[in-house]
Amino acid sequence: MRARVAALCEVLGVYLAGQLVMFLLAKGRGASLANPLTTLTADADGATLVSATHALVRLLGFQYAGWFLLIVPVAWWRRRLSAAAFGLTRGGRSLTWLVIAGVVTCAIAELPTRALEVVSSYYSLGATAPWRQAVFDMSWRRWEFWYFMAMGSYLLIPVLEELFYRGYCQRRLAEAWGDGPAIVGISLLFAFSHGQYLMANAYSVGMLLSVVLSAVGFGVIFAATRSLWPSVVAHALVNVPLGRPWMIAALVLSVVGAWLAWRPARDMVRRVFAGTDGRMALLLGVVGAVYAVAAARWEAMTLVAVALFVAAVVLVWRDRRRGIVSKV
Repeated sequence: MRARVAALCEVLGVYLAGQLVMFLLAKGRGASLANPLTTLTADADGATLVSATHALVRLLGFQYAGWFLLIVPVAWWRRRLSAAAFGLTRGGRSLTWLVIAGVVTCAIAELPTRALEVVSSYYSLGATAPWRQAVFDMSWRRWEFWYFMAMGSYLLIPVLEELFYRGYCQRRLAEAWGDGPAIVGISLLFAFSHGQYLMANAYSVGMLLSVVLSAVGFGVIFAATRSLWPSVVAHALVNVPLGRPWMIAALVLSVVGAWLAWRPARDMVRRVFAGTDGRMALLLGVVGAVYAVAAARWEAMTLVAVALFVAAVVLVWRDRRRGIVSKV
């Protein structure tokens, strides 16, 4: 039980305390952390998009530096600091196999997302975040748009998010809780961290549920392969902006891919979730969702996160003294 508490406290602590480290880093360097998405408009010209892209990359750099400045020392201390431990490995499989696995994962896990995108392109299902609407409405026929989306959607973001949420968060929880509960918990944390979908309308609710299912798919393929390659590929594919004709084509391909691969996919899910305690999975899922929402709404949660991180370090220290944490 102590190992489970330590793992959960560590992940939740890093998730928010890392943002405090981010602000301290930025303040020390005199850098602005203004989010360029908050001022993005549909009539933004090319120069504005390039400037917004650079500001976004800078923000992401500080954000992930804040997280990994906490993650790396603790992982080193726990003797878990290796590329393979974070999924930066092929896991004994060929790169071609891993890429194909990512494409298949996208076809299956993103099927609800593809269907929702097609429906919402014909019928209004509700408003979305202003910056997302601006992206939908602006001209896509310029390199500045695709540069902006590469950094903010389909190229950089999948690598960073999969490294943190699957490579660190899921893997750390799985050490103590098992793969099933870890996948559910981090999938809900990941989904509810997407504040643009926390709106009371059919589109946002549908997207939130779709993100949960996508994250479960990413988590399953990561647990099965211990490699981030498939989940990064799947994540990148679904984040590529598509016009309506391409949305329909992607939906058709997803249906065909899901139909062809559903048996091996079903068997993989069964293997990953074999022996999973449903109560523990539900518990971590609720904790993940509630924590993500609370972190976005109450500044005092930062103090809670620091306390959780300190508690995790203390618990690991006590276990190491007792010889519970083994060498890897």
